Amino acid sequence: MEKILLDTNMFIYLEDYVVTENKVATLTKRLFDSDQYKIVIHPKTKEEILKIQDKEKRNIFSSKISVYKEIKSPPKVNDQFNKLVGCNSSNDVIDNELLFSIYRNCAQYLITNDKELVKKAKKVGLHNRVLSIDQALEKFQEKVSEEIRKPVFIDYKYLHELDINDSFFDSLKYDYDGFEKWFKKKQLKEAQAYVTELDGNITSFLMLKVEEKDEDYKDFLKPFKPAKRLKISTLKVTDTGKRIGETFIKIIVNKAIIENVDEVYVTVFDKQEFLIEMLEGYGFKKYTKKRTLRSDGKIELENVLVKSMKIKENYYPFFAIDDNRIFLVPIRDKYHHLLFQESEKQSQLSIEDFQGKNTASNSLKKAYLCNSKIKQIQKGSILLFYSSGKKKAITSLGIVDAVFNRFDDFDDMFNLVRKRTAYDENELREKFKNDKLVILFKLYYSFDNYVDFKFLKNKGIVKGPIQTIQHINKEQLLLILDKCKMKKEIYLIDKNI
Repeated sequence: MEKILLDTNMFIYLEDYVVTENKVATLTKRLFDSDQYKIVIHPKTKEEILKIQDKEKRNIFSSKISVYKEIKSPPKVNDQFNKLVGCNSSNDVIDNELLFSIYRNCAQYLITNDKELVKKAKKVGLHNRVLSIDQALEKFQEKVSEEIRKPVFIDYKYLHELDINDSFFDSLKYDYDGFEKWFKKKQLKEAQAYVTELDGNITSFLMLKVEEKDEDYKDFLKPFKPAKRLKISTLKVTDTGKRIGETFIKIIVNKAIIENVDEVYVTVFDKQEFLIEMLEGYGFKKYTKKRTLRSDGKIELENVLVKSMKIKENYYPFFAIDDNRIFLVPIRDKYHHLLFQESEKQSQLSIEDFQGKNTASNSLKKAYLCNSKIKQIQKGSILLFYSSGKKKAITSLGIVDAVFNRFDDFDDMFNLVRKRTAYDENELREKFKNDKLVILFKLYYSFDNYVDFKFLKNKGIVKGPIQTIQHINKEQLLLILDKCKMKKEIYLIDKNI
C-alpha cells in the first residue's frame, strides 16, 4: 500500500467546512476508496494547524487531523538540501520538511496546491512524486472494473445478499475452521461471488481474490515466491450436469487476464478428485501442500494447484498457431445460438438460457457435427466459427481436442457428444451417419467485435459465400484477430508475432 502525503494547505482545503472544489472532492474519493493508497500527514502539519488564529476553526482542524496517520520520526532537513531547493522564509522551512520526507521515502507521493513546492521538487528530481491536484487526478485514475462475461443464469452477488446458514455452506464450515467468521468479514468488506441458485437455495459458488507480491504463504510447505496472483478462494458446485465448473474456469481465466496476474492458484483436498482432474485439464499443476485447520481441530494437508499465466503452455486460454491447421467453420443461426450464447444479445436468449439448462452453451467443451469429408483437421487446429445467417460474421474461436469420423452405431456417437452439441437427440438420429464428422473442441474466445463477410471478401480471405469448412493461412488469421481486436499478445504462443 502506497502512502500519499498531503501538504498543509491541501489538508486545510480538504477539511474546511466550505463546499469542496469538485476536483479535490473527486481526488479525495479516489484515494479514500482505494485499497492501494493511504493518506498520511507530516507532524509539521499539526504545528501549522495550531497557528490558525480563529479558535473555532483551529479546534475543528485539530480534531479532524487526528483521523489521519502521521509519519513517524520524519528525517530532519540538512543544510545541503535547503541550499539546493532554497530556504528564504518560514514557509520554505515547512515546505522543505515535507519535500525532504518524500526525498527520504517516508511516503511515495506528495500532493500539493502550492506551485512553488512543485518547482522545488523539480530541482531534486522529485517532479514525478510531487503532484499538483491535476497531476494527481491523472495519476490516480479511478479503476474501472472490466466486465467479465458470464452466462445469464450465473449472478455476481454481494456476500451480504447470501445466507451463511444455507446448507450449501455446511461442508465448507466443516472443512475450514473459522469459515463463518471469514464469510462475515468478507460481507462487511462488500465482497462478491459468482453464484447460481435453484428455488432460493445456493447451488454453486465461486469467489476470487487478487493477491499482491507481499502476501503471506506461511501455511504452505513450500512458500510461493513474491508475485501477483489470483486466488480461487472458494469453488463449489452442487448443481451437477450443467457444466457450471467449466463456466467457472472461463470466469477465472478471464479475471486472471484482466488483472494481469502471474499465476492462478487454488487449494484442494485429496477427496475432491473430480475437481483436481478438471483443473489439471486446464493447466493447473500440483505445486505443494498447505496446512489447513478443520472445524474438528485437526490439521489436514490440501493440495496447492497452480496455473501460470506467464509461462504459456498449450492449455486454455493459450494456443499456438500452425499455418496448416486454421479453418473457417460455417454454422447456422439456430445452432450458433445454442453453442455460443456469449456471442448473442440478451434479447435473443431463451428461458432455457436463463435457467442454465443449455449445457452445450455453458460448457467450454463443445462438439461440431457435419458431413464434411475434410481430413486436415486434428488436435490443436484453430476453428473460426462463422455465423452464416443474419450475422454473416466470425464470432468465436475454438481449439480442437479430438476428431472422429467413424462410429459403430448411433449410441457410440451420441454418448460422445450429447452434452457438447447444439443438436437434440431426435435431430441427431435423423442426421446420423456412420461416417459423420464430429469435432470436439474448446471455446477459447468470443469476439467483442465480429469480423463480417465484407471484410473477409475485401481482404481476399474468402472468394465467395462460406458454405463449407475451408482452410486459411496464418497471415489471414492475424488479419482477423487484428480486426476483432483480440489481445493476441496474451493468447498466442508465438515469439514471432
